[in-house]
Amino acid sequence: MVNVGVIGLGWMGNVHCRLAQKVEGCQLVAVCDVDPEKVRAAEARYKARGYQDYRQLLEDPGVDAVYVVTPQKFHYQIVKDAIEAGKHVLCEKPLALTQEEANDLRRIVGQSDRKFIICFPARFAVSSQEAKELIEDGAIGDILYVRGNFRFTMKHHQELHGEWVFDRNQGGGLILEASVHLWDFIRWLTSKEITSVFAVAHERHATSGSRIEDNFAAVAYLEGGSIACIDMSGSFPSSSATDKRFEIIGSEGFIYIDEFRNYMTISSEIGIDANPGQKVKGLTHKDFMWHSDVEGGVKRLQEYFIRCIEKDLCPEPGVEDGARACEITWAVIKSLESKRLEEVRYCGN
Repeated sequence: MVNVGVIGLGWMGNVHCRLAQKVEGCQLVAVCDVDPEKVRAAEARYKARGYQDYRQLLEDPGVDAVYVVTPQKFHYQIVKDAIEAGKHVLCEKPLALTQEEANDLRRIVGQSDRKFIICFPARFAVSSQEAKELIEDGAIGDILYVRGNFRFTMKHHQELHGEWVFDRNQGGGLILEASVHLWDFIRWLTSKEITSVFAVAHERHATSGSRIEDNFAAVAYLEGGSIACIDMSGSFPSSSATDKRFEIIGSEGFIYIDEFRNYMTISSEIGIDANPGQKVKGLTHKDFMWHSDVEGGVKRLQEYFIRCIEKDLCPEPGVEDGARACEITWAVIKSLESKRLEEVRYCGN
């Protein structure tokens, strides 16, 4: 049995807590948040030991692994401290806010015998794994073009978290905070590295005065000359279901993936949890490819991580995948500033 502690009790932290109780071989034993009310609520809900200081949780000898589900600006220090405390680590994306942090975590995790996984649930969705198998079996030939979109409501996220989540300095902005999902998915699905990117964005100013991207698009070259195009929007109205789709076009065929809309349509006068923490009344598409208690990507990722700990396997996506997804987004941001095609610089091996 792997005893788990969850650090950070926002909406995603509670998703991880809930799913940890459903994963075979996993026992949720500790929770942590700086907000004492969240800690008290989680203690009662999950029957787990509560902490307000994550360092005290890391000193708990009854905790084998921690899930880091805090705001992004705290990822680096908590992951570093957790690895040094001898804990296995599941870290929510993005891995880090700076190249220096990413490189340091590469070194720390690489020198440790502890297991580390970055949370990219798109890899673990059933549709994604089916597509990956088909591509590897040669069903569509050589990949020529990949197009993906990720569209949702920033209003809902800001109500849950605050504006910091899309502030470049605190949460990494729309590009780092959210597009790492897409870049990692392209790398994993195609088994090709992204070599250069060109991007455009629509920006606005937050009440704090910082710059926030609410829409952006990027085109990219992959190894071997393949190309990719992604677009993201946070401008959907409140109560909108997430729209996340991918098209993979090869020399012998294509695959179309609609992760959030093509599986179940629901209409409820009572309201259902369409996206985590977002009750929607009326017609909507429920997010269960990522966050479902049954076979969602996050649950499948947790199951895989626990299995890696039990069987002494090396988890993927690992620290290098987390760092490379960040490095692509930093090239995107550089392209926005230079208005040119920018090379993606990977600092890992």
